Amino acid sequence: MTQIKYFTILISFILVTHSAFGQEDLFPAIRKQQDSLLQKIEMEPDDTKRIDLILAIYRTRVEAYPLMVLEVGQKLAKLAQKTKDPITEAISWGFFGQGYRLSGDYTKALECHHKAVALAEKTGNYSLIAITKNQMGHIYKDRDENEKALHLYQEALASARKGKNGEAEIWPMMNMGAIFLALNQLDSALYYSNIVYVRCEEIKLYRNMAYILSNIASTYSKMGNAAMAISFYQKALSSAQESQSARYLNQVYTSLAEHYQRTNQEDSTLYYAKKAISETQNTLFTFLSIKPAKLLTDIYEKSNADSTLKYLKVYRAANDSLFSARAEQQLQMMTFEEDQRQLELAKEKINYRNKIKMNMMLGGLGTFLLIAVILFRNNKQKQKANALLHRQKKEIENTLSQLKTTQAQLIQSEKMASLGELTAGIAHEIQNPLNFVNNFSEVNTELIDELQHELKIGNTTEAISISNSIRENEEKINHHGKRADAIVKGMLQHSRSSSGVKEPTDINALADEYLRLAYHGLRAKDKTFNATMKTDYDPTIGLVNVIPQDIGRVFLNLITNAFYAVSEKQRP
Repeated sequence: MTQIKYFTILISFILVTHSAFGQEDLFPAIRKQQDSLLQKIEMEPDDTKRIDLILAIYRTRVEAYPLMVLEVGQKLAKLAQKTKDPITEAISWGFFGQGYRLSGDYTKALECHHKAVALAEKTGNYSLIAITKNQMGHIYKDRDENEKALHLYQEALASARKGKNGEAEIWPMMNMGAIFLALNQLDSALYYSNIVYVRCEEIKLYRNMAYILSNIASTYSKMGNAAMAISFYQKALSSAQESQSARYLNQVYTSLAEHYQRTNQEDSTLYYAKKAISETQNTLFTFLSIKPAKLLTDIYEKSNADSTLKYLKVYRAANDSLFSARAEQQLQMMTFEEDQRQLELAKEKINYRNKIKMNMMLGGLGTFLLIAVILFRNNKQKQKANALLHRQKKEIENTLSQLKTTQAQLIQSEKMASLGELTAGIAHEIQNPLNFVNNFSEVNTELIDELQHELKIGNTTEAISISNSIRENEEKINHHGKRADAIVKGMLQHSRSSSGVKEPTDINALADEYLRLAYHGLRAKDKTFNATMKTDYDPTIGLVNVIPQDIGRVFLNLITNAFYAVSEKQRP
């Protein structure tokens, strides 16, 4: 697409007033007006009215300043994020697309408009869909891809009709008229342009009237109807003069020059081409002088070298203005995008930190809640079985205490008469009940662990069954404990208590007796145990004054520990 085409089609920018203004001292006033509209948008609950307010921003004359269009898009995007409004978000992407389009970055423009259309379609708001598709059509129109542009304008018109939005119908029809004019499909061009003209008159919408009338006039001109063409050119010129728009005046004068070129009226062509150039000199729209300057250059090439040179310079100056404006816009866009990128990076860092903090807080809270639930549940279950467990524990402790007492009595009792014979009897008689007591005690310990587990998982039926087994084992423990108690009482009858008086004692014989007692005691407990015993007694030691019962316990402990150490070494 040529630069000339790019800038001449800017006059069809949707929903935008085309009044020219070139002084940057207008910026504060424009931004103030935009901010006022943004405040109203934020407070407006009605979707239709909110769309109207957003579109009113277009009327603040931002089309000559792509960066300002992007700024508005950024403000709308922040507002959409704050209010969670998909309509505002969709239109913000439309502003981004228009800003990139006006700066010549069609790739980014198309990407933004695709997002705008997608968001609009999600809302199901037909007026919004019409607006976003109409805007996307401008990209293809700028690039002379008229068939694609026409398709989007037709879709926009269909959506506007579904939404019953009369004003939203005007803009795609206006653009369709311009497309059909460019394609020389003059009947269709005249059809749509006339409809738009009549509707704008009905609703008193005059801000694009000069553009519409100029298109109708150019259509008649191409049809060869000079009278109708001049009539509508005069109306277009009057409308442009009323709007005091240098841009519209340039368009009308340029179109008149082209009309007279078609009818071979060279003087009139020269006149209106010069008028077109004069309207945009020293304005932001100097680049619009390209087309009329080219007309003048082509005419003067045939006869007037000086004038040819003069308007060739105008043509080049307009081109320079075009490229200068484009370069400045690109630089502004780069600066704007970098600023936005830095803001987004900072925002992402903050969001990331906040997300981590939130996740940690939620994780901690979730953990505490889970622990609290588990503890509460376990506490409830434990309360139900606590009495039973406590009683059974006491019974087992009493049984073990009795056994320990019995063991202490055996250790402290004096040597039994005929110790060699009694040792085997003791081992044989007391071993069985002790084995039963030990076995059932170990079984009960395991059953208690299982009972606690079943209570934790809430299986009360199994817990009750286990508690019954514990009770049965406890009765067996009690039975065999009484049996052991009876055996001990019988043995005590054959023993005598220690008097605590030293007496002459054969230490060798005493040591040998307790060696055999310890060995048979360990063998009775562990049938697999075996050890070779070698003794080396001093035959000359004689009798020693000791308390036999006390020194016997010392021997028994030492020898038992030695046997235990041997047993541990034998284990794999």
